[in-house]
Amino acid sequence: MRPSDAARQLQYAVASQADTYDYEISYWEAHVYEDVFADVSEHGTLSDVMSVVEALGDQFVEGTRPSPADAREIADGVLTAGGRPLTDGGDGS
Repeated sequence: MRPSDAARQLQYAVASQADTYDYEISYWEAHVYEDVFADVSEHGTLSDVMSVVEALGDQFVEGTRPSPADAREIADGVLTAGGRPLTDGGDGS
């Protein structure tokens, strides 16, 4: 799934859960997470991407707006839960 498609999924998920289109879930706000979606797509599966979309959507509906750092933390949790490494195995230098 392309990161832009995942961002659009987030917009749809939030709008459907809230039963209204929340203007604050704008194009910009959803696309803030594209780097996160790109990483999850690269290192995980479509299911992992959708798990991140769902987790972010739940936070939007609960009235909070996850920061990009929060989104990264959610994504890292999804990826490690699947037993996949968070890095490419480099030496870190």
